[in-house]
Amino acid sequence: MSTLYNVCPVCHGSGKYEEYDDSKANMIVDHYERLNYAQGNTAWEMAVEETKFEKECGKCHGNGSVLNAEGQKMYQELKKHA
Repeated sequence: MSTLYNVCPVCHGSGKYEEYDDSKANMIVDHYERLNYAQGNTAWEMAVEETKFEKECGKCHGNGSVLNAEGQKMYQELKKHA
């Protein structure tokens, strides 16, 4: 018996992934470096932590799995008869 699904390669099965707001992070890093609060990688780590958010995976639409080649073929056949 074979399965028609594979784990989503984008979110690795979780259905969501983390992103950060690049423009806000840039402003925060500039601010931290001007105030000598943090420098370089430390400033970026802090900025990414402050601006990160979870986003639903667009490839699997949040369910964590995608159709493999066999599943796609089966889906196309079912669509023909629907």
